[in-house]
Amino acid sequence: MNTGRWGADLRYSARHPWARAGARTCAVTATLMLVAAAVWWPERHEQAALEDKIASKRSELVETKQTDELLRAYAQARKEVALLEEKLEHAVTQSQLVENFARLARKNGVKIVSLTYEDGRAAGAQRMLGTELAVQGGYPALRDFLRDVSALPTWSEVQEVRLESVQGAPTQKGRIRVMTYRGAPAEPGRPS
Repeated sequence: MNTGRWGADLRYSARHPWARAGARTCAVTATLMLVAAAVWWPERHEQAALEDKIASKRSELVETKQTDELLRAYAQARKEVALLEEKLEHAVTQSQLVENFARLARKNGVKIVSLTYEDGRAAGAQRMLGTELAVQGGYPALRDFLRDVSALPTWSEVQEVRLESVQGAPTQKGRIRVMTYRGAPAEPGRPS
């Protein structure tokens, strides 16, 4: 009985001009919403697909960049290993090492006051020569001298540096301990 009464009230209300205009407006609005949704839905899927494609391209670009960086690092390491092997095979004598240090000191404006040597072996079978240099010079010259030790044709490492200022002079004096790893000297009758 209540349903009949509701239905009658609805039919009566539907005859009013404002109710009819409201129903038409609702129908037009619902149609416009369906059209907008029909246009928006495929575009949203296209946009999502495009965003996924951009993300995958970005990932590929990052991976390619990392691969290029790794290849450059590998090539640099390979070049440095070859240089290190060449330095390790260099059979330098004590007199050649004295000459190398003297040339390096002249180049950088450092005075070598004295040199002492200690011949020995590293933890493995590699021969080494410990050198202690008493030096004197300006701080920038000593810094450049230390930096250039790695440019020698042998594998030479600075192990210890002790510097002190000279009273009343702009120079420094100090002791530098350098370890030089050397290859075996060439045997007679064998090409080096």
